[in-house]
Amino acid sequence: MSENQQLIDLLNALLEAERAGVETANHLQQNYQLEELDAQYKQLKKDEAWSCAGLHKAILREGGVPSMQVGAFIDKITALETLKEKLALLIKGQAWVARKIDVAIAYGTQPETEAFLTEMKEKHDTNIGELDKYLLQG
Repeated sequence: MSENQQLIDLLNALLEAERAGVETANHLQQNYQLEELDAQYKQLKKDEAWSCAGLHKAILREGGVPSMQVGAFIDKITALETLKEKLALLIKGQAWVARKIDVAIAYGTQPETEAFLTEMKEKHDTNIGELDKYLLQG
């Protein structure tokens, strides 16, 4: 498999994960409505949707075909019972994405793709910090 195909596969895995992230935000908003988390749910959903759109464009830019699948992460989240468990797994998922972004950048992407991925990682790091704050106070 070519290095470019490995990059496309990784970007598609990230796209599928981000779609699952949107569904996770929806799940949390619908089932765990807490005033202190409402803004974070909305920001998470906004960031995940932004990432989906950007990854779609990046995959096309890098010569690939975007996946239409949704990652299995949402099934893992809904299988958990407590909000604390769900948020802990969500933090792990956000960290996984951030690590995979570093791998994608290391492949050598087009400048526009690298800039997008760098910003996407920053958004994930911010979301991790905000979710951590909530878990630490609870």
